[in-house]
Amino acid sequence: GADIATTREYLRALREAMGRAVEDMVPFEEAFARADWSRFAALPAFEAAHRRNAFNTYLRMERESLGQGR
Repeated sequence: GADIATTREYLRALREAMGRAVEDMVPFEEAFARADWSRFAALPAFEAAHRRNAFNTYLRMERESLGQGR
């Protein structure tokens, strides 16, 4: 339902924001602070997991940009 759609949208936004940061060579801290995540704040466990999700996505996008796969 709506929760799944919102989660899917969150993951898409996360990958887009972190991918853009990697592409533009913006450090994680700056990219994380710059992005507006407010529309996802109501997701379950958002506060507990969001920063870790963002950092792991950033690292994954870095590896992908260097051709190192997933």
